Amino acid sequence: MDEYHCVIDEVIHKIQTYAPGADVGLVLDAYTYAAFCHRDQKRKSGDDYFIHPLAVAGILADLRMDVETIAVGLLHDTIEDTLATQEQIEQRYGKNVAEMVDGVTKLSKLAYRGKAEEQAENFRKLVLAFGKDLRVIIVKIADRLHNMRTLEHQPPAKQRSIARETLDIYAPLVGRLGFDTIKSELEDLCFRYLYPAEYLDVVTKLETDAAERAAYVETTAVTVKEALASRGIAAEVTGRTKHLWSIHNKIRKSGKDVSELYDLLAFRALVADRESCYIALGFVHLLYMPMEGRFKDYIAVPKPNGYQSLHTTVVGPDGRPMEVQIRTPEMHRIADDGIAAHWRYKNGRLAVSNGELERIARLRGFIQLARDVEDPADFMEAARNDLAANIHVFTPNKDVFLLPTGATALDFAYHVHTEVGHHACGAKVNGRMVPLRHPIKTGDTVEILTRADANPTRDWLSWATSHRALGKMRKRLKDLLEDRGLGRGRDFLDGALRKLGGSLKRAEEDKTVPEKLAARGYKDLDALATDLLEGRISPGEAARVIIPETPPTSVVAPGVMASILQRVRRQVDSPILVDGESDILVDYARCCRPMKGEAIIGYITRGRGMSIHKQDCAEVRGLDLDRQVAVAWDDRVSTLQQGLLVVESEDRPGMLAEITGLCATYKINLWKADVRATHDRKARSELGVVVMDVTQLNRLMNKLRNVKGVLSVTRA
Repeated sequence: MDEYHCVIDEVIHKIQTYAPGADVGLVLDAYTYAAFCHRDQKRKSGDDYFIHPLAVAGILADLRMDVETIAVGLLHDTIEDTLATQEQIEQRYGKNVAEMVDGVTKLSKLAYRGKAEEQAENFRKLVLAFGKDLRVIIVKIADRLHNMRTLEHQPPAKQRSIARETLDIYAPLVGRLGFDTIKSELEDLCFRYLYPAEYLDVVTKLETDAAERAAYVETTAVTVKEALASRGIAAEVTGRTKHLWSIHNKIRKSGKDVSELYDLLAFRALVADRESCYIALGFVHLLYMPMEGRFKDYIAVPKPNGYQSLHTTVVGPDGRPMEVQIRTPEMHRIADDGIAAHWRYKNGRLAVSNGELERIARLRGFIQLARDVEDPADFMEAARNDLAANIHVFTPNKDVFLLPTGATALDFAYHVHTEVGHHACGAKVNGRMVPLRHPIKTGDTVEILTRADANPTRDWLSWATSHRALGKMRKRLKDLLEDRGLGRGRDFLDGALRKLGGSLKRAEEDKTVPEKLAARGYKDLDALATDLLEGRISPGEAARVIIPETPPTSVVAPGVMASILQRVRRQVDSPILVDGESDILVDYARCCRPMKGEAIIGYITRGRGMSIHKQDCAEVRGLDLDRQVAVAWDDRVSTLQQGLLVVESEDRPGMLAEITGLCATYKINLWKADVRATHDRKARSELGVVVMDVTQLNRLMNKLRNVKGVLSVTRA
């Protein structure tokens, strides 16, 4: 092991620099034990295997990790690749180290298998590992970084597989943790193996004028430094070419060649304090003309991973646009070290709990996402959406949440907490009441108003953009439908049984019923009620499952249909066509209030003619199929129809007048206007409107939603 002493000595030196008094004996013992376990093992390159865990420990030391984590870096492959066991490691190094080594081992088994669902589930397990000990994923990141650095020794197919997994999963997670330098290196390495031709093209063209660009960077950095110094601001100014993957993305988006790109250069100025950042920004703008719309203040509004800096793009010497970043040394340390910049050491040991690390990393919502979304495909889509999020929004307590571009107040509600989303009834953005569909932007302070009896409606699905919110809403709507639907199905079954002289209560008490149900393939009465509700069996047939000896209920024979229709004819035109006839007496069902333009179905009632329902009306599913008739709207007939709207709004003077005034503007008559105040200083208005068809009704609903103070508009 003599050849490795200089490497471990360097690791020990780094630890003693940032954590004086740390128990480096733990690291030295892990070094000796791991080297023994991996003896005689070789990597695909032909090198001793121990080079890998030693390199991982070095990366962790660069990240200023604690001695336990660095020891795990040395030991992370011992359980998987040697005869060492978790019990042996626990006995030698303690429970924390053993559990972390086991955690890294399990993560190592979550490699891509090629199937999207398996990849998604593996990613979900990876995220759930955060909740146990965040240091596990940091060791895994160091492990992945060294494997990417030595990827040339793998077969081409495996190179592409590992690079794709790294680019899709690890690079975004590294960015979320704030390790921007590692993120850039991983992306460039992935670029090399996934797009070798494009990679070579970018590298070759950058090398062509590398000397000229280096001279430009050096001269410009000196100019900026001297300009700031002349105004009393001491600054350390450096410049660089942006990393390769970033340049490739610019080429792809713009369609330009490398030589045509204008913002390849970035300069960084480190100044003494926060106030000096803004003063330096002003002087940089005096020196070089700023480009419109290219300024970002991450000091006032930090990124969720804690990153702070001022970013501006200016027109530099020779007319070259260049980005200038201005920050303090402490901000720079956070930008480089990510969450590791928050490590605190006490008596040489890391003195910060995993819960604190989780908060520092701003990963709470991401971890909760993995817990809430069980379907792997849905989770993967939501996770990609979450990782690409770039809007920073605040709660009134100044907690920050990261949302995707185009997010609404409803998206924010579900990011705060699932129950907050489910019971949201309105929102305040920067102190102003807005509807839940209101778009939000970076820097907004959002407060969600809730009501205990509020629940998602289908309209909400068009008000949200994030997969997290949409997934939770769909699940809630499904649960609500199942809960309410089963009760309705049982009611229908009870009604059908009563026609045969029975009841649902008697069926539940009858010991012969389970056998009758089983004979027809039903598990229980609820299964029968569900089939009845969903139209797979008629009420009469469902009743005969329980009371088979009862004679069948009468049905409408085909030959009788004409006489039934004749009895309900009238002498005026109707907007409903039945078998091409338009003079049929119809009644519009109040359970669904169908409108012209919507798919409908007719039901022949006893004594009230034909009742018209929407085709998807749940009430129709519980009615006899034999009495249902295909009907259609008659486009030749114009008629007015009644609709009922429910408007949730602020409770303020003049609100009803604005709503009714809007109806008058669009020449829509009202047959009802009831308003009542709710306990949370809001108003609920029931508007009965008279319209020509569903198109006119929908147009009115959209106009009402744009009225200031209106929170939601739904059909009753």
